[in-house]
Amino acid sequence: MQVRFYETAADEKLRFAVIIAHSGPDLFFCRHKDRNTYEIPGGHREPGERIEACARRELEEETGAFT
Repeated sequence: MQVRFYETAADEKLRFAVIIAHSGPDLFFCRHKDRNTYEIPGGHREPGERIEACARRELEEETGAFT
């Protein structure tokens, strides 16, 4: 697998959102319910969902944070 970083990307080309959230110096991580690991919030977008809406939904679902 290769990871690439872009300054911009067309919304329709993005399949999932990964959110690096922080409050001051503290980062938000989620404990995975099926594994004993901490992860960055994120997930797949729903059909017809804009990527920003996906990121907000996933952040709220996985951390309880309201955006």
